[in-house]
Amino acid sequence: MPASSATIGRIARGCGYDTIITTDADDSRARVQSWNPSVIVLDLNMPQMDGHQMMTWLAEHLCKARILIVSGREQELLREAEQFGRGLGLSIAGSIQKPLRVEGLRAVLREIYVAAGILSPQDLSKALENREIRLEYQPQIDMRSGIVIGFEALARWDHPLHGPIPPAVFIPDLEAHEIINDFTLHVLDLAMQDARKWQDLNVRISINVSAANFSKLHIDEIVEKKCLETGIDISRITIEVTESAAVENTGQIASCLERLHKLGAQVSIDDFGTGFSSLIKLHELPCAELKIDKSFVENCIGNQRSSILVQAMIDLGHSLNKRVVAEGVENERTMRQLDAWSCDIAQGFHISKSMPPNLVEKWFEEYASQVRDEWS
Repeated sequence: MPASSATIGRIARGCGYDTIITTDADDSRARVQSWNPSVIVLDLNMPQMDGHQMMTWLAEHLCKARILIVSGREQELLREAEQFGRGLGLSIAGSIQKPLRVEGLRAVLREIYVAAGILSPQDLSKALENREIRLEYQPQIDMRSGIVIGFEALARWDHPLHGPIPPAVFIPDLEAHEIINDFTLHVLDLAMQDARKWQDLNVRISINVSAANFSKLHIDEIVEKKCLETGIDISRITIEVTESAAVENTGQIASCLERLHKLGAQVSIDDFGTGFSSLIKLHELPCAELKIDKSFVENCIGNQRSSILVQAMIDLGHSLNKRVVAEGVENERTMRQLDAWSCDIAQGFHISKSMPPNLVEKWFEEYASQVRDEWS
């Protein structure tokens, strides 16, 4: 334990951090309250208090630090700990398995450090004004026919000094300020412009909307207006909202989703499996689709627990008369297993990485030609 702490402290200082090392639970709590750290490296196997208890305490005290989990436990348990922390509302930066790999830890700490140094509200507003935030698109295919049925719009930030900033880093900061509303309007504008160019492809465009948007923006009215302005069939637009947002804010969000549904837009519940939905709430939500979180899909081969969960989520979705999308399909073996479980739609690196808008039509034509050859 002390050797690991010393290693982490040494690497963190090399990345530009001021560090405090503590292995005592009471001292850790006192340090958090007095020092207000921007990053916490948390070992799940703390003396006196385990990592889950510490995360619960941090959530109760409204800790805003980015939390990096380390442990010698199995990867599956690390992923569960990440989900536990996110479920508490904590900002989880990820997890690293011990024994620590110096370069891996250094890369994660540098990423957090770079982001922490630039993500002020002013920097985020400037990024929107300077059009540093752009979209890439990842295809989704029908698992029965192999046909491309849509693309998900994914935000990317190309910072002029620090290069690409991951969405997992800057989206939470956007959500912490009303800048998220300007961001979502920007994303909707870009996605609608691209969708208008691709009408002949006969595909849908999926756009992510934050739970924070619904308190200020009338998403249903905005989508309807933009479809009318661009001439896009609203049935070609899918609005994705996370499971936790949909079920925890059922009144305001559900009424907006219901209006979108009545207008003809598609509604998708994203990150399915990471929230705590009841069957009643799921049944009542006006959605056509459930999107299984990639943390389950990526591990459904060779991991009995993930395998059982993915199969159960597919069956549940179908019993509720919903389409089921598997996100995070990384290889052919996973693709074949999902097909055997009757999953409807697949998305992931095995099909294609996300791509800039100017490459979408070329990729679509090449993929469509490949599918025609396979089926001919």
